[in-house]
Parts: sequence; C-alpha cells; structure tokens
Amino acid sequence: MQEDISFLRKHRYHKNANAVFRMAEEDFEAIEFDSKEWIYRLEKYINRHRNEQVPRLQELKRYYLSDNNIKYRQPKTDEYAADNRIASDFARYITIFEQGYMLGQPVQYKNNDDTLQVKIDEFNKQNNEAYHNVLIKTDLSTYGRAYELETVDLDSQNSAFVKLVRLDPQQTFVVYDDTTDSNSLFGVYYYVIDYGDGQRKDFVNVYTSDMLYMYVNDNQNEQGLHLVDTDYYAFDGVPINEFANNEDRTGAYEPVLDSIDAYDLSQSELANFQQDSMDAILMITGNPYTGTAPNDLDEEGNIVPNSRLAVSLAFKRARIMIMDDNPNPNGSAPDAKYLIKQYDAAGSETYKQRLVNDILRFTFTPDTLDANFSGVQSGESMKYKLMASDNRRVMQQRLFEKGLMRRLRLAVNIWRIKGNDAVAYDAINETNIVFTANIPKSDSEIVALASQLYGTVSDETLFEILKTVTGIDPEVELERIKEENGGGTPTPRRPENTDSKKLDTLKTVNLGDKI
Repeated sequence: MQEDISFLRKHRYHKNANAVFRMAEEDFEAIEFDSKEWIYRLEKYINRHRNEQVPRLQELKRYYLSDNNIKYRQPKTDEYAADNRIASDFARYITIFEQGYMLGQPVQYKNNDDTLQVKIDEFNKQNNEAYHNVLIKTDLSTYGRAYELETVDLDSQNSAFVKLVRLDPQQTFVVYDDTTDSNSLFGVYYYVIDYGDGQRKDFVNVYTSDMLYMYVNDNQNEQGLHLVDTDYYAFDGVPINEFANNEDRTGAYEPVLDSIDAYDLSQSELANFQQDSMDAILMITGNPYTGTAPNDLDEEGNIVPNSRLAVSLAFKRARIMIMDDNPNPNGSAPDAKYLIKQYDAAGSETYKQRLVNDILRFTFTPDTLDANFSGVQSGESMKYKLMASDNRRVMQQRLFEKGLMRRLRLAVNIWRIKGNDAVAYDAINETNIVFTANIPKSDSEIVALASQLYGTVSDETLFEILKTVTGIDPEVELERIKEENGGGTPTPRRPENTDSKKLDTLKTVNLGDKI
C-alpha cells in the first residue's frame, strides 16, 4: 500500500462503506439456495462487501494496531533528509477506555424466574460471557459493528449447550428485509484457506432462520462456488447476531482519524527536525569546488566522477556544503557554520496539545494525564468530569442491550426444545440487564452509602452495593450470615451509630464484619 499524505484532502472510504444490505422479503422467499441465480446474487453481495466495505474495516483495524497512514506516506524527494514515520496509539487508547468503562464491571442479568435465572447463569459461565462481551465491544469501538454466531455444541459431559463464537466483521454481514422493523433474513460468513502454490478454497456459510447452507469454491475447476452441504437447526432466527456501536455504525475513533494523522505528521516532522539538527550540514564559504571534470553527466546520463556535481553530492553525504566566492576582488573571506532550521518549540507544543485535546474531546475520552482530572476527588466531582463519556456510554449500552436480549431469545429457542416444558421460557423478555460503569470509587463512600441505606432497602441490595468492596456475591454473603446465626434468617444487626462519615460504626454490624 502506497498512499500519499494527500489522504488529508480526500474522502477516505467508498460511499457505501457502511451501508446496510437489504433484500425484499418476497425475493428472499423465492430463493432456491442451490440455483445458479441465487449463487450469482450471493457472490454479488460478497463482492460488494469485500470491495466497498472491507477497505474501511481494514484501515480502522490498522489504526487500532498503530499502523497509521503516516507509515504509507510517500518518501521524501531528498534522500539525505530524515524521514521518520511515527504513529500514535490514540485508537487503542480510546478503544480500551470505552471497553473498560462500559464492561470493566461484567454485565449482570436479573430474572425473577429462578429456574430461568439458573439457565442464564449456566449459559454465561459456559461461554465465558464476560470476556466474550469484551471482544464484541472491542470490535464495536474499532469497526462500529460486531458479530457473533450462536451454535449448539457439546460440553465435557456430552450435554448440548448453546455456544457463542465471535465472527470477524471483515468476513461477516447480515442482510435485512425492507420493512421498518429491519428483520434479519440471512447472515453470511465467508473466508479463504490458502494452501500455497496457487491452491486455495473459498468457503461461504449462509445462515437463515432455520437452515445453514455451506458453499465451496476450490478454484481448481470451472464449477465455481457451489452448494456442498446443508444443516438444520432450531434457533428460529438468524443465528448471526449483529451489534451496532451507534446508529451510524461508526467506530469510536473513526471521526478523528484526520486529527490523528495530523498529530502523527507533527510528531514525525519534529523527529525529523531533531535528526536533521544532529546531522546538520557544515557550510564552508571562501573555497572553490575541487571538481575538475568538464561535464557533470556522461552520454548515458550517469554522474561523471570528480565533476562538480559528483563532488557536491559527496559533500552532501558528508553533511558539508562548499560555497565558492572566488575570484573575489577583495580576497577570499573563509567562514564555516552549521545550517540549522529555527524551531518554534512553544508553538509546536501548543499545536500538538490542541490536536490531543480535539481527539479526546470529540471521542468523549477523558485525559487521565490532566492534572485537573487525577488526584483525590469525590465521586460527585468525578461524575461531572465523566459526564460526556457517561452520556455516550448510556447510548451505547442501550444498543448493546438490544443485542444481548436477542442473544438470550435465540438461546431460549434451543432451551425450550432440549429442556423442561414446564419452565416459563417466555419470561426471558422480563430479564433485567444491569450495566455498571467502571469508574474509580472510594471504598469509604460505598460503605457509608450502605450504612445510610440500612433499613430502607433489602439486605441483598446492601450486599450488592458492598460487593465492589468485599468481592463477595450477595447470595454467598447472605448464606454466611445465615450460618453465623445458626441457620436462622440472615438479619444483620442495626448499628448503634449510623453516621456515614464514621466507618468504624460498621464494625458492630455483620455487614461490616465481611468488609
């Protein structure tokens, strides 16, 4: 890839780089999945995704890996000048902040149906759901979209369970109908296995609401892409689940790529200045060139040895410049000095800091190096500093919750078939998904809050508040208190002094004994 720095003056992506693929529902119903007509249309979808959308996804991934466009800038015309390419890591910084702020505290699922709650907990534990969500959120911040596949697999006891698999957005897309509900009609996951020596196989999996169609193109015959197998499943919905970072499906740092490029350029040119200053040219005046050849170039256009041009280039490689002022009627006036550009250090730093401020402000990312941000602060003052980030997080949580609920509903369709008919699986829609912002909190403030709420909320709620301090689940804490009370009802004793500013008062409470 060879790109000029002119990326600062043109559109980055195709106009359909973030378009949603759609199909009329009646056209979908008429599909014969082994027909040439359908395979031709499928290839058209894949080619559109690969040619119009994947270049954007690839560039966003490059920035996440600090492989910024500054790396692909055209080399300088002066081969002796410093030409550093320094890429900043803003993309990863912004992504990790967003991911940690929203999911640093794992998502919690609450359902009043105890049997269904057990199923949800088992499902999450089998899939290491907290880490899987982090992968999805990282894709959301990077690409603006993320995909997961739900399949049925066997555990170590040979029992079937619903498995979650992250799919690469560069190889996945979903086609929706043309209604206002935007129901998913089918999902496509395609990939290539390259065996070397020109041998490769293209694989395409198409997932509808009840069937998986597997296509292969081994590129060794004229048959091309063709259907090789099918599989039936009971998800009663397209098992590829798409998440969106926002309504426009843009990444967290995508709007500030120009500012990142400008910052990279500024840093690189500063490094070039420093290097050129260390290798400054020594200019000597008052001496003649020593080249004696009459012509600089021979008939083939090559530089003639000992010509003025050859000597001049040799001096340049040696970082010396000869200025000939002979013959001089007043005699030669020899002088020597280094050629060094003037550098406005204050102006350059101000410019770079403005770029940093713009990058962080327009991505709603706090500057943790800011002296006004760090330090000992109350929870309320921290909330004001994180207000913009919090507003963005709440909006993203709502879209993320939409994907999580669809994930659970798909899983329920399998549980209903393989589980107990007496379980109220329809209660899955009553699941309460709880997000907890991962912000620094003072343990003393949390304990004081629990003391203030004693007697007005349930014991289980108190222990949920105190979990960030104790690290103990509320159910476990209640069971421990029950054991301490001889198997009776777990009732914490009321503290004599409930002043929230005096943490030692909680020592008289069973709650405090667990902290």
